Amino acid sequence: MMERVKILFVCGGLLAAQGVVAQKQAVSDSVLNRTVVVENQYNPEVMDAFKINVLPNMEEPAVAKQEIDYATAPHLLQRWNSDPMAPMLPEFVQGKAPRGYVRAAYGNLGNIDLKGSYLWNISDKDQLGVMASMYGRNGNLSRTGALDDWNSRFYKTDTSLDYRHDFRNVSLKMGGAFASQVFNYMPSEETLPGNAEATDRQHFMIGEGYIGLASHGKELPVEFAVQTGFRSFDRKYDALAMGSGSEKIIHTLGYMAGAINPEQQVGIGFCMDNVMYDASLFMKDYTLLQINPYYALKNDRLALRIGAHVDWQTANGSGVKWAPDVMLDYTFASSYTLFLHLTGGTELNDFRRLNHVSPYWMQYGQLLTSYTPLDVRLGLKASPLAGFGFKLQGGYRITENDLFVLPGLEDGSPFGYAGLAQEKAKVAYAGMSFSYAYLDWIDFTLSGNYYAWDVPEEMDGLLLLKPQFDLDFAARGKVVDNLHVTLDYHYEGRNEVAGVKKADAVNNLCVGAEYELFKRMNVFVRLNNLLDKNYLTAYGYPQQGFYFMAGLSCRF
Repeated sequence: MMERVKILFVCGGLLAAQGVVAQKQAVSDSVLNRTVVVENQYNPEVMDAFKINVLPNMEEPAVAKQEIDYATAPHLLQRWNSDPMAPMLPEFVQGKAPRGYVRAAYGNLGNIDLKGSYLWNISDKDQLGVMASMYGRNGNLSRTGALDDWNSRFYKTDTSLDYRHDFRNVSLKMGGAFASQVFNYMPSEETLPGNAEATDRQHFMIGEGYIGLASHGKELPVEFAVQTGFRSFDRKYDALAMGSGSEKIIHTLGYMAGAINPEQQVGIGFCMDNVMYDASLFMKDYTLLQINPYYALKNDRLALRIGAHVDWQTANGSGVKWAPDVMLDYTFASSYTLFLHLTGGTELNDFRRLNHVSPYWMQYGQLLTSYTPLDVRLGLKASPLAGFGFKLQGGYRITENDLFVLPGLEDGSPFGYAGLAQEKAKVAYAGMSFSYAYLDWIDFTLSGNYYAWDVPEEMDGLLLLKPQFDLDFAARGKVVDNLHVTLDYHYEGRNEVAGVKKADAVNNLCVGAEYELFKRMNVFVRLNNLLDKNYLTAYGYPQQGFYFMAGLSCRF
């Protein structure tokens, strides 16, 4: 059966794919919008750099909280974050928020995480932001059923520079980013020591430069933004079947919107990608144009958006496709919100997105863009008591040319490359969550979701690493002044696949502690995979065993 699955191997990493058009909406002033937020000392320190989102996107409407005189902004650990850490700086009512941030962490298995950023207000009209980070690991990972461990190495370095100058009604923005990703595949026939042509040192380089204009203030009759830039993704020292080569993209996006009155708005967003490849890659160049006209209405109780996604592509799955863009959120009894969302659209499967899906890829052909004609979500979100909230939701999604990760398996043990396959997929999902926060003493969330996947007959092998259900618990508690402990647990059951051993469930327990040594300076420690479970991750490679990270962070 598995031989019937058409596999396209592709390369990947941890740089999230971009291409979402930013769109603003006029918001009327109301009591619900004037929320006082005080400083929150929480600072989630160490995150998992190697977790990838393979679940349906579950957009949620904002819910008005009960009147409360302390911060209740959500700040729990996010398990599907592509960055190693995602520190959320506190908000302030008075004074200025810190402009700088530095962090350094180190752990066993060669795990490191370094980051520094600073937002410099050069003048009242000029602003410069700089960022640099490096994260990764270098250590032996065990493989179930394998005779030896895998000497895994993965390091990614990112730098970015962003400049903004404000004219009277328009802002000029320009900047760029660069990332270097060095890593190695698990051993296979093409990377064995006896193969003189093979190498175990892969190197990807990702770069981008952009320039744009955006309106600001309220003097112009319309608000707008437009940005264009050049993106590149270069592959060096790849596996034999992939070869070296590069992908170039001219990426342009923007929007224009006008207010009919304080509650109503009409607008249109667009995004265009001109994708070009080296001749050595034997891939077709093509252009994808995405247009999103909409009408929006928002007041104290109702948020309504009626629009459509219209996408046109010149090659590699050429044609015109459309999908709805309808969102209805209705708030009643002050803190209950019913929501119904019907969305969809086309998603570009460029190297950046594939790099996000799996950091270990190989490619025998060109991937088609993924098209979602319908993604419907229905639910209820509420905060009936101060600090307490719950959410019930369900949905159904249809995607053509959806992406599936298929690991290379030998006697049940992973080896070589993780491949991507494409096929039409349908998934129904339902879930619930509960959360509670009390001052700075306790904060926890419990959530669970169930997924029912549907693929063409005899193609169930594609679902090997897709979740059937998941359970999450995350908590943070105050022990004494300046000392907090954290705990989060994630369990994910996999699907039964005919003719293939069922993949082990994801079973990850993490605990940590944070201590504010000085004002705005924290020290922290985190114990990851405390149960020392060995399972395949969503991107088809083995999870690290037990590992810890410790370090410090400072805001200034």
